[in-house]
Amino acid sequence: MKTDLAHVYRLARLDLTLIFRNRSALTNAVLMPLLVTGFLIFTAKRQAGDEQLRFLLTGQVAALVLFAPLVNLAGFYTSRREELVLKRLLGGPASATAILGGSAAGAAAVYLLQVLVLCVAAVPLGVGLPDNPPLLLAGALAGAALFSLLSMVISGLSSSGELAQIATVPVMLLCLFLSPVVAPPDALPEALRAVAGYLPMTPMAEIVRAGFLGGTRWTETMQSAGVLAVWVAVAAILARRYFRWDPRRG
Repeated sequence: MKTDLAHVYRLARLDLTLIFRNRSALTNAVLMPLLVTGFLIFTAKRQAGDEQLRFLLTGQVAALVLFAPLVNLAGFYTSRREELVLKRLLGGPASATAILGGSAAGAAAVYLLQVLVLCVAAVPLGVGLPDNPPLLLAGALAGAALFSLLSMVISGLSSSGELAQIATVPVMLLCLFLSPVVAPPDALPEALRAVAGYLPMTPMAEIVRAGFLGGTRWTETMQSAGVLAVWVAVAAILARRYFRWDPRRG
């Protein structure tokens, strides 16, 4: 167990180093999501009321999980598989869990850094610091785990890093437009509300928002936590079924 944790830490640190040294990865996984989020929040600050600003900002805290733990990680896994990097790592001292977990931990660290930036930015915007940081952190970590598992599923079905990132687009669009991260559920047609409630982003956004804005007990988030736990279990089963260690090409 201790050996696996040591390998997870080492591989996560290596991934973080590669992300921050690679301009493309740094831009796509770290900077661009923050710039887009900043634009949305700035627009809401100027044109919307305080309530809408609070809703959008807390929604973006959840939505940022779509970038490093989903899009970037799906590309990482697939590119490394096709270049036989994963295969070589699998032949070393690290276990399969440690190899995949190290990359997932690195992506989660990037996401948590972005969450921290938004939490700090919320103070001058008048939203304030999170009211229940442990609940916020629990929702963020569970969401990072879920979308990291989904990235493994998408990687297993893709033949290149570029195609893997393209394959994440439908997931991103569904989460951004149907889950309560940009607009409240009431803005959706009634037929879509029931569907939106069971998307993977929806329970995560509800838990994160409850942790940020407060006024909600842990027990009041149990339904959202249950839906999120089911999604994590389903994603884990699918990842085990579809993730590949051998290249799809050649």
